[in-house]
Amino acid sequence: MRSEDDTESGGIVSRSRLLIGVAGLALLLAGLSALAGGAAASAPTAALAQDDDQVAAGAVIFAETCATCHQATGLGVVGTFPPLAGNPAAADPEYVADTVRNGLSGPLDVLGVTYNGQMASFPDLSDDDVAAVSAYVVTLAESDPSATPTIEPDVVEPGDVGEGRDLFEGSNRFDNGGAACAACHTAGDVGNLGGWSLGPDLTGSHEKFGGDVGLTGWLGNPASATMRPIFGDSPMTPNEIADIVAFLGDAPNQSEPSDPGDGLILAGAAGFLILIGGMAIAWRGMRQTYAERLRSKR
Repeated sequence: MRSEDDTESGGIVSRSRLLIGVAGLALLLAGLSALAGGAAASAPTAALAQDDDQVAAGAVIFAETCATCHQATGLGVVGTFPPLAGNPAAADPEYVADTVRNGLSGPLDVLGVTYNGQMASFPDLSDDDVAAVSAYVVTLAESDPSATPTIEPDVVEPGDVGEGRDLFEGSNRFDNGGAACAACHTAGDVGNLGGWSLGPDLTGSHEKFGGDVGLTGWLGNPASATMRPIFGDSPMTPNEIADIVAFLGDAPNQSEPSDPGDGLILAGAAGFLILIGGMAIAWRGMRQTYAERLRSKR
């Protein structure tokens, strides 16, 4: 038989084991909780780092494609290009992404000022590029515009309409070797075989891009995927830009180029008749037999 002391001693041992087990379980739970907390804390940190990288990439794209009009600060140009800094609409990344993909035309009210220009789309940007530049624009929209002075339109020195026409149609070459505008576009009285199937008619581009200031800024750093490769390494000089802007500003007042269709039809018909006549004369000579040719030589 077990004595009373043995029974008491066994009870103490059991309680000790129970306490040790409970303490071990508590330590295990605490360790698991710490691990879970660390993982939860690292996830936002990783997401934040990813967002920072995306914003940084968007800043580069913005500088290359958007800053020409909206300025590096995002303040735009009063009355010409709407600001992005402090703009509530630009704080919505989905709205910004849709605008980048599809473009936008006015009238548009931003912070009490009405803008009536047109923003081109950027179909050459990938989905990642659009997401990145949208993330960066959101940071501009959430910034305080009062921290940066408002940019007023620069005074653009007027160019010469005639010089601009010569540059546009290629009679005079651009100093840096850029292609003549008429290789792809028509405008005003410059057209006919100028190549309007390759690019749009630019007759209304002066108003579309916000007058002298807007068009001057756009031509200084074209944002379109087609013009960047052409003028990226061969930019127009300030005087050339001023002349082109003057020509395009006057383009709506000029007579449209005559349709070359009728002239081409007449020229083609005349060429066809000449060809048929020549073939008939040649055929008449070919109808003589060899004997007839010998007799004709006697």
